[in-house]
Amino acid sequence: MFSIFKSADNREVESNLDGMLADCIEMFDLAMSAFFGDVPAADVKEKIWGLDKQVNRRERAVRRELLVRGAVRHAEFEQGLLLAYMAVAKDLERIGDYCKNIWDLANVGVRVSDQPGLERMRAEAAKVRGYLTAGRKAFAAQDQDAAHDLIPKLDAAAHEHDRIVFELAKSDQPGSEAVPQALYYRFLKRIVSHMENVLTSIVMPLDRIDYYGPTNSE
Repeated sequence: MFSIFKSADNREVESNLDGMLADCIEMFDLAMSAFFGDVPAADVKEKIWGLDKQVNRRERAVRRELLVRGAVRHAEFEQGLLLAYMAVAKDLERIGDYCKNIWDLANVGVRVSDQPGLERMRAEAAKVRGYLTAGRKAFAAQDQDAAHDLIPKLDAAAHEHDRIVFELAKSDQPGSEAVPQALYYRFLKRIVSHMENVLTSIVMPLDRIDYYGPTNSE
């Protein structure tokens, strides 16, 4: 989608979008370090909240730039691009929110460091971290091949996270274990889903951003 409209005029918007994703990845790292008990949640509170505010500032900057562009330079060929940028900015903002939600679990006293399933939780965190990094690279380069490679992996991860949530809901684990783990996987699922949405902006037409598949299907 964006490759159609590439121009120097878009650099500020694209820089802010890339900055949002970079901030989200840092928030993800901080949230995981607190959730897994590697550092006290309080030790990273100021940093994670500061990054959250920065993500929000960047999103507002994108909106302002797009509103000005739409009002002053309202050429029809740009309208699709403006709408696509708006959608991507919102998805990135939501990734940051879900990272903060994971940190919130640690902040309210959830401790998973001695719970069964810890190894699986860490493995999923590492996998998602890798997808975010690869997704940032693909988005910055508007790499359609990389996006086509990543989107099915993100979709599969989201379905696996759903499966684990349902598994935990039916398990005999005590609530103090099953509930925070289910929330963790639910938040991970939303992170990968929003990253998937971002990547669809590279390979899908405007009306199918957030939807991946044949463009001739209903």
